[in-house]
Amino acid sequence: MDKRIAILEGFQAAPFIRKWHYSGKATRGSHHYFGWFIGKEMYAVADYGLPTNNHQAHGLASELMINVTKDNLVELKRLCRVEPKQKVQLTQFLAHCHRILKGVGVVYVMSFSDPAQGHDGGIYKAANFEHVGQTNPGLACLGEDGQKHHRKYPFNYAKNNGCTIKEAYRILRLKRLELPPKDRWLLCINKRKRQWSLG
Repeated sequence: MDKRIAILEGFQAAPFIRKWHYSGKATRGSHHYFGWFIGKEMYAVADYGLPTNNHQAHGLASELMINVTKDNLVELKRLCRVEPKQKVQLTQFLAHCHRILKGVGVVYVMSFSDPAQGHDGGIYKAANFEHVGQTNPGLACLGEDGQKHHRKYPFNYAKNNGCTIKEAYRILRLKRLELPPKDRWLLCINKRKRQWSLG
């Protein structure tokens, strides 16, 4: 089976991510995108970028006593593949991506698994990530039609329409929705710089 890894541009990766990632959304910003081709067809995409939380590197450095900085840390933001899946391991794909990232100075890769979406972090365990705790509970908004919206949705509406947050919730007919914590995963892709032990 012919397999190859390609470095992608955002416009190449985004349609695939929107189609096959459970969120249906592609992220924005400065990213490293990789495509895994089996034969002529793209089978999987991985999207790495700056951590969503600007303080993530500092928090990890303090908590784990490691030299993680905003310059050597990336977040695996999206990982998705086509359905039905084939008899190939996504861990192979990630290993190739990490070798390329290591070459541009990345030392640490972090990601999150969302129990609310039925994800237990199995792919991260298989790829040798370590579980390093959980996030705080999140906040989203729930519309009358049952659709979930990002927590910033009513804030942006209020800002753009000159009303209060409370009024935005009323106008948009939203309810606050507390989300369970996400599991946090970390991998050191440069073993010579591996400094922490979780026992």
